[in-house]
Amino acid sequence: MKIACNYSLETERLVDEKAIEIDYFKYPGMAFHTPIMEDLDAFEGFCGRLTAKRPMVLHGLYPAPHDLSSETLQYDFDLVIANRLIKMTKTPGLSFHPTLKQLAEDVPFEDTFATIVHNAKFIKEKYAHMDYVAIENLDGRRWGDLIKPDVITRLVGETGCDFLLNISHAYCASRWLGIPFFEYLQMLPLEKTAEIHINGWIAAEGTVMCHIKINEEGYCALREVLQHCEPKVVTVEYGRDVDRLGAGIPLLSEHSINEEAKNEIAEQVYAIRRICEG
Repeated sequence: MKIACNYSLETERLVDEKAIEIDYFKYPGMAFHTPIMEDLDAFEGFCGRLTAKRPMVLHGLYPAPHDLSSETLQYDFDLVIANRLIKMTKTPGLSFHPTLKQLAEDVPFEDTFATIVHNAKFIKEKYAHMDYVAIENLDGRRWGDLIKPDVITRLVGETGCDFLLNISHAYCASRWLGIPFFEYLQMLPLEKTAEIHINGWIAAEGTVMCHIKINEEGYCALREVLQHCEPKVVTVEYGRDVDRLGAGIPLLSEHSINEEAKNEIAEQVYAIRRICEG
């Protein structure tokens, strides 16, 4: 079982200092990481420097079209760009959200579901040689039926793809559906899990803020799901650049290192490796 961590200046510095042991940088880790990917030459230079330290786990195929719910994905799909991204990052697998936009109310859900399945099969076929092609569970009510565990199970089954379990997304979805968190986890297709994303959350004021330091409930959830699956990669998906709840969390920047965040990353990587190594 490999360990990945969201790329950040802090994570890179920890690797340089040999303060943490990870197998992959996960990229992109933050929204401000994606602009460089629009310039593939610049991104290739970045990847060359970074992969000399650790290979990368690529999430999505920015800037190649990668919204599985798009009716034009296969027409728009740029195989040259996608293959170049895979080569330059040295990613072992690919993962996608089933949709990147709120589902249209005037389109029957079964039509959207069929589109997602059709597109996921298309990508799965092209990259069957990779370690995994996984679909990630979503988090909130804006995604409609796609957060229901039976729909997620059906989607993974019909596409033949692997499952990317995002633990904080599962927590959020369980709240919206009124299902106890650990009961919701057990309803997911855990046996198909190829990758796990884990980060912490704060539930307050009728909302949830994720991508913060992992809490004890998150660690307990990881221990539980590892009883039912053997993922290839467990990813510490930590990092925010906005504290929208005013909780006093350390924030990440693309220009400077936050020492408090750096310490939190080290603590989490150590804890995750200890859990995964049993």
